[in-house]
Amino acid sequence: MATWNVNSVKQRMPRLLAWLDERRPDVVCLQETKLADDAFAELLGEALEGRGYAVAAHGEATWNGVAILSRAGLDDVVAGLLGAPGFPHPEARAVSATCDGIRVTSVYVPNGRTPDSEHYHYKLAWLASLREMVAA
Repeated sequence: MATWNVNSVKQRMPRLLAWLDERRPDVVCLQETKLADDAFAELLGEALEGRGYAVAAHGEATWNGVAILSRAGLDDVVAGLLGAPGFPHPEARAVSATCDGIRVTSVYVPNGRTPDSEHYHYKLAWLASLREMVAA
């Protein structure tokens, strides 16, 4: 299992595919994909499928976005966190799936900026939602 903050999967695609070919991880969590789900599938779907990966993506154009790539199957996929706050709307920051019996979650935690910022309070509320999901 591996995780990678790609900071734009479109920009990292050649490096990502070469890395997958070289390392062949069973499960990969990506953060900051910065692509809507349909654009992710259009850009990488065929290349990942040809390498034996199923994909669970939860993204939005320009910002955020997470994905799980799995050669161990993807079951019970859930996009987002139930009850998670939005800033100012729900953001694509989490996706979960069961991969060969193991629950996997790819998360991109909000930047809290400074402790007196409303972004910081949003981050704390978001992490509380993540904690509740993990504990369930």
